[in-house]
Amino acid sequence: MAATTWVPMPAQQRKVKVAPSGMNVICEAKDEKANTQDGPAAGIAGARISACWRLSAVLLGPICLILLILVIVMTHQVYQLSEKSKQQLEVMEMENIVLSDTLKQLATGNEDNCSMCEVEWDQWGDKCYFFSVHVKTWHESLDACVQMSASLVKIETKKELEFLKRETSKRYYPHQRERFYTYFWTGLTYDNDIGNWTWADGSRFSFQLFQVTGVEGCVYMEKGNLRRQSCAKREVYICKKPSKFGGN
Repeated sequence: MAATTWVPMPAQQRKVKVAPSGMNVICEAKDEKANTQDGPAAGIAGARISACWRLSAVLLGPICLILLILVIVMTHQVYQLSEKSKQQLEVMEMENIVLSDTLKQLATGNEDNCSMCEVEWDQWGDKCYFFSVHVKTWHESLDACVQMSASLVKIETKKELEFLKRETSKRYYPHQRERFYTYFWTGLTYDNDIGNWTWADGSRFSFQLFQVTGVEGCVYMEKGNLRRQSCAKREVYICKKPSKFGGN
């Protein structure tokens, strides 16, 4: 019996299985024959492989760009949802404050007699408060309150201070995604004649309520913070007077 001689299959007849990732396998399989040769064939094979990689880059580039755009869009949407949730939370907090104040006002009524404030005045306890929207100097603000049978606000208790902090924190104007809180004149000013801080009604200020630094100017409230500045500055103001009582 004649011996069987094994003859290798030509490279061009070999079948190449394409892997799922495929691009680099196809390129390598396609040029397998050329890679086994020297000379010009090897140069041609290298050029083919280089062309395959360029094709891969051309295909992957737009895909990466699309993914980047999707990430940017999703990030923007998440930020908008976060801002909307924050605004809704602030609205709920304000509504809770208003409800709490309303309950306190109802609690001040005595049987059929209920305390009342005029239109545009806010009630807290047995007092009415007017938060102006027109700017004036401290002395002009004092005169404006007197004309309404009131006086620039005098803070007498810590509870009243907390009430005014809440109210002034509600009053601001937005600008470029920031909040700028309104400055409200109070009735506190420095009396050079007696060398002490006094209220508009002439009574002395108690440092047990809050601290005021310096020995000149008038005090304003901004977002619950009390600071001093020149009385000639023009700001809005808070008037205060007793509430009226009437029967049903």
